Amino acid sequence: MKDLLFYKSKGLLNSDEVFKYFFDTILSENRTWEYFINWEKVFLGIEKYKIELNILNSLCGSKNFNEDFINILNKYPEVIEVFPLLLGVRDNSINVLDTIQLPNFEFTKFNFNKKSYKIELVSEYLDFFEKSGLKNLIIDGGLTNLKDYSFGVEVGLDTNGRKNRGGTIMENLVEKILKQVYKLDDNEIITQSNSSIVKQKWGIDLPVDKSNRRPDFVIYKNNKIYWVETNFYSGGGSKLKSTCGEYKFLFDFCKNNNVNLIWITDGNGWNTCPQPLKETFLHTDYVFNLTMLKDGVLNEILK
Repeated sequence: MKDLLFYKSKGLLNSDEVFKYFFDTILSENRTWEYFINWEKVFLGIEKYKIELNILNSLCGSKNFNEDFINILNKYPEVIEVFPLLLGVRDNSINVLDTIQLPNFEFTKFNFNKKSYKIELVSEYLDFFEKSGLKNLIIDGGLTNLKDYSFGVEVGLDTNGRKNRGGTIMENLVEKILKQVYKLDDNEIITQSNSSIVKQKWGIDLPVDKSNRRPDFVIYKNNKIYWVETNFYSGGGSKLKSTCGEYKFLFDFCKNNNVNLIWITDGNGWNTCPQPLKETFLHTDYVFNLTMLKDGVLNEILK
């Protein structure tokens, strides 16, 4: 841990007090409005199949479901492409293990590409609707609009992307702070960089370790190069222990190559394993959280 004037300005007299300050200022959440649902993606997913969904809407309230289903497929075979979406599946083909055939493992494969549709397969698609529960959902579930139902499915699917969005949100927060607080411009900072981009932009050789890791940001200011990593951990677990060891190694690697590593990390997850983080905190030069970053901890470093 580097001794910084920033720490003294906070009345922090030793490494234990600095580390305690780090923990005391951790954010419990980093959820912005963008975290919850990617509405643009949801609307695009529905817009792509709005015609097919409107055609299938005629099945809602049908008194002769099987006959109507067969007639729709024969006239509009393209509707099969929306079948996986109705079950919350992104794939255009699905293999289903038939448990009735156990102990033998027998699969039934369904292809939902309209180009693969043949009229003799219509009974198989009807079988898919019946066994998957979609037929029962439409007949007995009170559905009146499959498009509205599909919106709900798309929203549910989109929640799976929240883990990745959390990382992206952290990067966006850090980038905004770097540019607003430290007045870094595009000539001084690169997002999601690699060695070739750095070489092309600044004529500097950025070292590459065995894992070919890409820094979240690279800053070049006053003839110094800074490798910036960011992450936010809402939950704990054994992964955080290995993460600490990973950043100790990365610090040593950067130091041996005359690069300054800045690790910006935050989140309640660190409360589950403070000791491994403290070891890395003391071993490396610069480990900060978002509060420290927005309060100007880099002013002394980047001057």
